[in-house]
Amino acid sequence: MKTRARGSVLGKRPSIEAARQRLGGRISPDDAPPQGLAHGLVVGVAGGRNTIVPGVVVFASRSEVHVLLDGVRLRRVLPDHVRTYTGDVSLALSKIAGDAQLFARLAEGEAVRYAGDDGTLVQAKVVEKCRWGALVARDDGAVIAVGFRKLWPLSAGGEV
Repeated sequence: MKTRARGSVLGKRPSIEAARQRLGGRISPDDAPPQGLAHGLVVGVAGGRNTIVPGVVVFASRSEVHVLLDGVRLRRVLPDHVRTYTGDVSLALSKIAGDAQLFARLAEGEAVRYAGDDGTLVQAKVVEKCRWGALVARDDGAVIAVGFRKLWPLSAGGEV
């Protein structure tokens, strides 16, 4: 069976449920972060050899925290395993933090822009927020899974 790079069978599009799971699952109202933990916060988590490594909170609930370490590696930890990070933070990690903070302010139903596969900005509406991104509906009715780093609010003037 031939597959596309995105995991769908050639000629078939991934289901909404598969797209939702690729984005970590839908966020529910019960998924409020614990006191002191916010999306986009730079925190420290245990690394190898008794080290603390910096990462960005991209999802937090009372039962788990998802920390993005470098744009690729995600670590799921208990809230009490997350520490305040006071060391130097790379520019790349700072950018991830800013993107996560911006995403946290988006709401379902909000008009947004996202970076299309060809690099152009596409206007859409947030249909469903997930842990690491959102399902958005384009004007043509297509529902697309977009990661939080490629999703921005559409301002009143139409500019990002």
